Amino acid sequence: MNEFQARVQKVKASMADQGLDMLLVNTPENIFYLTGHKSPGYYMYMCLVLPMEGDMTLVLRRGEVGNASVYSWLEGDGLVAYDDTDDPLQKTVDVILEKGFKGGRVGVEFTSWFLTTKNFLGLKEKLAGAQITDASGTVEAARMIKSPKEIEYIEECCRIADMAMAKGMEKVRPGNKEKEVAAAFFSEMCLQGSEYYGTEPYVASGPRAGAMHSSWGERVIQNGESVLLELAATVNRYNGALMRTVHLGKPSPLIAEWTKVCIEALNAAIDAIRPGVTSEYVDAACCSVIERAGLYENYRKRTGYSLGIAFAPDWGEGHIMSLQKGDKRLLKPGMVFHMPPALRELDAYGVGFSETVLVTETGCKVLGNTKRELLIID
Repeated sequence: MNEFQARVQKVKASMADQGLDMLLVNTPENIFYLTGHKSPGYYMYMCLVLPMEGDMTLVLRRGEVGNASVYSWLEGDGLVAYDDTDDPLQKTVDVILEKGFKGGRVGVEFTSWFLTTKNFLGLKEKLAGAQITDASGTVEAARMIKSPKEIEYIEECCRIADMAMAKGMEKVRPGNKEKEVAAAFFSEMCLQGSEYYGTEPYVASGPRAGAMHSSWGERVIQNGESVLLELAATVNRYNGALMRTVHLGKPSPLIAEWTKVCIEALNAAIDAIRPGVTSEYVDAACCSVIERAGLYENYRKRTGYSLGIAFAPDWGEGHIMSLQKGDKRLLKPGMVFHMPPALRELDAYGVGFSETVLVTETGCKVLGNTKRELLIID
């Protein structure tokens, strides 16, 4: 409870700075952060009503009350259910009015993937006397710096990711199919304690490795190919990610060079991470290695992104903070980033390596233990 109360107070302090009387939270990660509620059923309407004064209430589908009772600290009037035949927007407005709201500034998460345009317009119409304002990022700002307990969860995720990567690599052999590697990932992550994932693992062999986010399929892995592997384990909705590349047979000079550049770029980014530097400083450290090698056209992306709480469709928190050009925000102890430099040629080949990294008081700590090298299968 101390952890949750501290989170609520941080968010209320931000609400006060924005002059908000009420905050409506529709993002499942933000609802989890403030209440502990988690369920795959977040695809149905759900709204956390957080007043500046008084207690919050979670409006959710009746079938999800069981999960909320188990996982969240809310109880009694803190949980308000609607039936499938009810109007959930009216339920939300009823809760707002019961809290004594008589007009004022209501913050809404304009950027939430789970607040549809229809529902937003419906709420706006039902709250005609209120001043609706964009409060996107209010909860996310509190999520950027992880507490010791949150870091423990992410460290456990990285342990599981290491174990799963090892099992998957064992299946990267000529004649095996990509789906066999994916099955090894899924099996080991589940057996080691991972929950359902924010995003599925990626298994991309041969020319498929040239496309970002290539998931597994029926393709048979061939000798002489590179296989790009990436996954993230999930524990209590926290995530730890890892990317590695396996090559079958002696790598070509090009693959050897790309591997060298990727790992050097990743090492440079890790060396650059410490409190007080900017996001774009870390990005520049990574990109400069790739640019010197004349390979930026095969890269062209951010260096990394915040990692923490996630539900599908993403395992990251890149919408909160990314290590990229133009982001001048300062890194602080407790921030966690996944950095996956990869080089790709579409329909040809791809190479990539990553680490999940914690910003510490004096520098940073890599949370995984998988060797940072190209695994060559002879």
